[in-house]
Amino acid sequence: MIRPSGYIATATFLVLTLVTAVAVSGCSSGTPPLIVPNPSASLGLPAPPAAGPVNTYFGVQSPGTWILTLDNTKNTFSYKPVTFPTSPNTPASGTIQSSHGFSVLTSNGTSAGYALEVMGRFAILRPGGVNTPPVFAAPQTSCYQITGRSRFQYAAVPAGAAGVVTNPPTFGYGSIVASTDSTGKSWQFENMQGNVVSGPASFTAMCGSDGSLTAINFTGQQSLLNSLWTPSPASVPTANTGSVISIGPTGLFVADQSDPTMAQPTGASVAGVIQPTSALSTNDIESKQYLGFVYQGATTIGLNGVPPTPPITSPVSFGTTLTGGDFPNDDVTQNPNSDIIITLGKQDTTYDGLYLNVSVTLSDPAQNCANFTGYPSGVAPISGINAQGYNTCTFAGIAVAGNPEGRYAIFVNSYNWAARLGGAPMQIYLLQQ
Repeated sequence: MIRPSGYIATATFLVLTLVTAVAVSGCSSGTPPLIVPNPSASLGLPAPPAAGPVNTYFGVQSPGTWILTLDNTKNTFSYKPVTFPTSPNTPASGTIQSSHGFSVLTSNGTSAGYALEVMGRFAILRPGGVNTPPVFAAPQTSCYQITGRSRFQYAAVPAGAAGVVTNPPTFGYGSIVASTDSTGKSWQFENMQGNVVSGPASFTAMCGSDGSLTAINFTGQQSLLNSLWTPSPASVPTANTGSVISIGPTGLFVADQSDPTMAQPTGASVAGVIQPTSALSTNDIESKQYLGFVYQGATTIGLNGVPPTPPITSPVSFGTTLTGGDFPNDDVTQNPNSDIIITLGKQDTTYDGLYLNVSVTLSDPAQNCANFTGYPSGVAPISGINAQGYNTCTFAGIAVAGNPEGRYAIFVNSYNWAARLGGAPMQIYLLQQ
C-alpha cells in the first residue's frame, strides 16, 4: 500500500484546459461557424502509424507542460519542464534500463525516476524521487481529421501541493465531444458531461505547432469561473493563461492550462482516453495484467494537528481481479505488494468506459478508517479485516477506462481514508501489459 501522504479537486477537460478558447475564438460576426464534415459518419481516429522505438511526448503535470523523449534504440532519455522551468523539477538526461516493464532512468549515476511507456502512444513519467507528482504524456504527431464526432473522457490527474478541498470529496470526471474539419486544423468541442464541468455549449479551436510538437493551442484570458486551479481557486485567471491539448494517435490525451509568467506553478491539467465505441467487458478488464502508478496528493495540517504530508508517487503492479500494490522500497525489481483491490462495479449505461461506483480496498494498519470521526454524511468508508487478519479500509471512487488498440487504460480517482486521519486524495493509473 502507498504510505501516508485534504482533497485536491480535479480539473475538467473544458474548464481547466479548453474554455480559454471562448476568449480567443468567440462569436465574431465576421467568423463563419466551423463546418464539420460527415457529422454522421462512423466515429474514429485515423489509422495510427506504426510505433517506432524513438518517441517525443508532450507531457502535463498539473500544472505545467513537459517534453519527454524516450529512445529505446540507444537506451537514452531526456525530459524537461517547459512552462515552469524554474520549478523544483529539473531537466534530466541519461540512460534507460528496462526492468520488469518500467524504464529505470539514470542521470550521471543518479536515479532520475521511472517511466512507463506504451511506445508511440502514451507515457507516464515520474521525474525524480517518490515525492514528485507524475507527468502524463501523449504524442500528437500531426493535425489529423477525426471522422464524425468522438467523445473523450477523463478522470483526475493530480494537482500540485494545494488545491480545492471539498466536503465530501469530489471524484472529478467528465467528457467532451470533439470533431474536426477535413484538414484536422479546425477543431470543434461540444456537449460537455460530468460532475465538474461548466462552459459554453460549443466552441472552436485550432491545431498547429507547439515548439517541436503538434498540439491544439489556446491563448488569452479565461472567461469562466475556475474554482479548481492550484495553488488556489481563481475567479478569473491571469491574462497570460494559455492552454494546450495533445491527443495521441490512439486517443489517449493530455491537456494543460497554466500561466507561464507566474513564479509559482499555477494552473491545472487533465488526462484521459477516447470513449470506446461499445460497452467494455468489465470481466475482461479485471482479467488482465497492469503496470502503472499510484499517486497520493499532498495534505495540509489535519484533524487534531495531524501533520501535513508531501505528495507520493509509486510504481505499481496489478494482476487478475485488479489486485496489486506498490513495490517495497520503491524498487521495481522486488515483488510488488498485493494489498490494494480495485472493484470497478457497474459500467455506466450511457457512457461506455465510465464507472461511477468503484470501490478500493487496501490495508489500514493504523485503523485510520475506524478511528476518524469527521466523515461527511453518507461517505464513510468501511473498516474490515481480510482473510489474513489484517485491518482493511474500503472506500468509493470513479474510473474511466478505454481500450485503444485492444489494450486497456484505466484512470481511477478516489480518496484514501486509510492514508491518515482525515485521509488523502488518491489516484491510480494503469496500462495493460
